[in-house]
Amino acid sequence: MRNIAFLILLFTLAADKISSQQAPNFTITDSDGTTHQLYEDYLDKGITVAIKFFFVDCPPCNSIAPHVQTLYEDWGEGVFDVQFLELSDKSWDNNTDVADYKTLHSLTFPGVGQDGGSLDAVEPYKDGTWGSWKGTPSFAVIAPDKSVVYNTGGIGTSGRIANLDAAIAATGAIGDPANQVQPAVFNFSFTDPFGNNADGVEIFLSDSDNPAVFYPISGQNLSITSLQDQFPGITNPVLSFQKSGTAVQQISPLDMLLLRKHILSIIPIIDPALQIAADANGDGTISPLDMLILRKLILTIITEFPVETYSFLPAELPISILAGQTQDIEVKAIKIGDLNGF
Repeated sequence: MRNIAFLILLFTLAADKISSQQAPNFTITDSDGTTHQLYEDYLDKGITVAIKFFFVDCPPCNSIAPHVQTLYEDWGEGVFDVQFLELSDKSWDNNTDVADYKTLHSLTFPGVGQDGGSLDAVEPYKDGTWGSWKGTPSFAVIAPDKSVVYNTGGIGTSGRIANLDAAIAATGAIGDPANQVQPAVFNFSFTDPFGNNADGVEIFLSDSDNPAVFYPISGQNLSITSLQDQFPGITNPVLSFQKSGTAVQQISPLDMLLLRKHILSIIPIIDPALQIAADANGDGTISPLDMLILRKLILTIITEFPVETYSFLPAELPISILAGQTQDIEVKAIKIGDLNGF
């Protein structure tokens, strides 16, 4: 899988120069007799264009040619939103020469010689508008907004191809959508023990081995394509929840009565969520001490529980990042002390 973040970093460090000057339009005819208009055929249709400047007898151009072909194939061979073009900058290279060059290296992207208009198309890239001309092979990447990244840089063949790849990705191109990593999606729903929607729940993503690293999640869903890139420091993701509220809210003598009936085994509380709600002091048991806390709240002797006002079932939830899968997560938001829902 292409690590876009890493490659974009390489591109950012290595690009020779980016200018606000827009790429000029051109019309060329390739060695197969096909005409190409930069704007009309590509940029105006949202297609990124990668140009290789070369000439047929250039040794490094020949050396890098198979690697450029592989990258072209990686980006979908012109079928999707990226097209490669190869333009000779020499007056003695005609389309017949370019066709032979393509055959020699099994190239499938369009190549253009001087009789196909390559010299006029190349000329603006030699005048210093986007940076100094560094000979062949050189590359320019033109985004659909007509901005140009020129001399994408890189050390050695692999470095040059990686930087060219990154420059293409930086335009927003995606190539074949089928090759893109599909996100893992999590949809959240929160209800109280009585089936009512619970609003205002905050969601946090943290690491089970390092709780100090955590990220708040906005909204009621979470989409993860790359855990490392989106949430640095998290390797074992776990969700936790939080909700603020006034302790005395939804607490009444009726809750004390239900708690008393449970303690006396008259009407046991069997719902696990309500058992959590009944444990007002958070000691893991339901006892007269919990009744005492509710009484003090009602009488305004105290204003807070010894525990958080809201608890959740589950309290924490480890998650698995399954690319392309949607997971619906249902969580109970439990108001401590509320045993009747009002």
